[in-house]
Amino acid sequence: NQETINATSVTNSQLQAMIDQGVTVALVACDALRSTNGDDSHNSRTGVRRTERATRECTYTDFLKCQPLPFKGTEGVASLSQWFERMKAVFHISNCVVENQVKFATCTLHSFALTW
Repeated sequence: NQETINATSVTNSQLQAMIDQGVTVALVACDALRSTNGDDSHNSRTGVRRTERATRECTYTDFLKCQPLPFKGTEGVASLSQWFERMKAVFHISNCVVENQVKFATCTLHSFALTW
C-alpha cells in the first residue's frame, strides 16, 4: 500500500514570502483575539463592566514552556502551514506580546530554515 505524494517545488524566495505572509497573518489574528470587543469596554457584550486583569509580559522562558515545535525547513509547504497555526496557538496561550512574536518564532527555526 504505497501513498502517492505530490511534491511542489518552491524556490527559497517563494518559501520566504510564504513565511512572511504566514507570520503577518498570525500577528493579525493574535491582535484580533486580544480584543474581541474592539472598544476596550471589557464587558463581554453583557453591558456589565468587568475588571480588567493586569497582564505581565510573556518572557522567552514563558514562551518555551508552551513547547513550540521547531521548524527545520525540510518538511514542505503543508508542514509550514501547520507550523504557523501552532505558533498562533502558542502566542495566544503564552500571552506573547506582538513585539516579541517574530523574535520568539524565529528562535524555533532550525537547520535549513536558518539559511533562507
